[in-house]
This record gives sequence, C-alpha cells and structure tokens, in this order.
Amino acid sequence: MAEQATVKELLKGAFDTHVHSSPDVLPRKFDDVMLAKRLIDAGMGGFVLKSHYICTADRATLLRELFPGVQAFGAITLNNSVGGLNPIAVDIAGRLGNKVVWLPTVDSANELENIQGERDESKLPYWMGIAREMRAKGIAGEWIRVTDDAGKVVEPLRQCLDVIAQYDMVLATGHISPREMLPVVKAAKEAKIGRIIITHPEFPTTFLSIEQQQELARHDVMFERCFTTPYTNKVSWEQVIRNIREVGASTTIMATDLGQTFNPHVDEGLGLYAGKMLDAGFTENDVVSMVRHNAAQVLGATEKVGV
Repeated sequence: MAEQATVKELLKGAFDTHVHSSPDVLPRKFDDVMLAKRLIDAGMGGFVLKSHYICTADRATLLRELFPGVQAFGAITLNNSVGGLNPIAVDIAGRLGNKVVWLPTVDSANELENIQGERDESKLPYWMGIAREMRAKGIAGEWIRVTDDAGKVVEPLRQCLDVIAQYDMVLATGHISPREMLPVVKAAKEAKIGRIIITHPEFPTTFLSIEQQQELARHDVMFERCFTTPYTNKVSWEQVIRNIREVGASTTIMATDLGQTFNPHVDEGLGLYAGKMLDAGFTENDVVSMVRHNAAQVLGATEKVGV
C-alpha cells in the first residue's frame, strides 16, 4: 500500500476540477468556506465549484478574495434552471469570470433516458428528489439534447460554443451521451474553444469504450475521471486503471465529484485515489500530472512554486 506521507506530498498543489459544496439546493458535506480552509490545510492548489442548478462564478470570486492561498474557479451547468442551452446565461457567466461550462447533466436527455423506469431507489441519482418535486409541480422542463436526429449539433449549442470561445472558458461534456461527444468536440474545435474536458468517461450513463476515448483523444481533450464513480461501485477500480493505462496519464485529470454528505472530504477522496494509482503501478510523476499539472493547464491556473 502507498505510504500516507507520500500521498500527502503528492496532493501538494493539486486541483480538484469537480467539487459540490454548499450553498446548494442539495444537502452537502461542507460549504465553500470550509472547503477552502480544508484544502489550504492540505496544501492543495485549487478547485472548481460545481452545481447542477446555479452559476458559481460569483462565489468563486469572493473565495479568491477571502482565501488567496487557494485558487477557486466558478462554473455553470446548462440545465433547465439556467435556461438550458442558453447563450445569454453563458455570456453573463463569462462576464462574471466563469471558468468551466458544463453541458447538461440532470436535464440531459441521455441521463433521463437511462434512469427512466428505474425502480431500485439505491440506484437513482442524488438529485432525483428535486426532479420528482419539479415534475409534480409541472415545471420539470424539457429533456435537453445537444445533437439532432442526424447527429448534428443543435443551433442553441453552437451559439453557446461561440460565447464559451469568446470568454476563453473551458467546455466540459457533462452527462451527454457517448454518441453526442464526438460531434460536440468537433463543433467546439470549429468554434475555436481551446480547452475541452470529457466528463465521466467511466460513469454508467456516459461510459466510453477505449476505442471511443482514443478517438476523442486525437482532438486534444482531457478526460476527467472522478473518484466517486469507482468509490461508489458504479464501475470497478480495475476499469478506471485500465482506461488510464490505455489512453494515458497525460490526458487524465483525477477529480473527485465529492460533496455528498455520506462521502469523504475532497482531500481524503483525492488521497485515496492517488494511493490507488500508486498501488496500481503508476509513478509519482504520473500521479502529479493527473492531480496537478493537467488540471492546472486546462484551468489556466498558477501552480505553486516549489511543489
């Protein structure tokens, strides 16, 4: 097993590109302030605040003022709560200094089609309670598709991509379907978006084969492989490890997707993740690339000198 001292050292300067903290409409294990303080104590470099429902750019700006020892980045997710594929919402986020734009998650047609009819409550996503309440009120909104029946990117998304490029934000694929990812990546490249993250390549509803990942990798993307996916047994650790070996540590961002009340803290989860990678035979340099360098490059973040 990996030495804990080694793991702690590897987390120095690390970035988590996928964190759920409060204030949020879902219960969270920690708030923004607690998160910032804890990651400073762990020596980490920064994090991206993820919400399925609201833009977090303003919160990130305030955190950077309050806690200059850690870099906080804001994000927006294009679900129905912000108007879906809404270029106005993307533009306002960009004016606020937003960093990451996620494509639809909880309102993605792919996500909703995959969980439709699921009767096992333990297999339903964390946010399903809110979705049910909205549906009961008749305000659930549409299922959002990013491509049409011919596989072409829809016009509202093209408008969003142009705005993302204008403000030099990062595009993340959210919970769109595997068949939608390549057309979206190609359209993003045409729009001159410089940084693209493939979200959850091992998640059940967005699962990508090695061949699909290798094809996407030819378009200079990063794969954000989240700790919670194998930790909660949605996929095996062996599958994640095999994918990283096949596609490469140089294209992998190790993130956590943590914040759920029943899961570990971010530094704990990322530490467990780093330990798993060392135990699987990845070098310390590989792990540093996956927890620090690759994320910093995508975020345009400043890596801490001397770590």
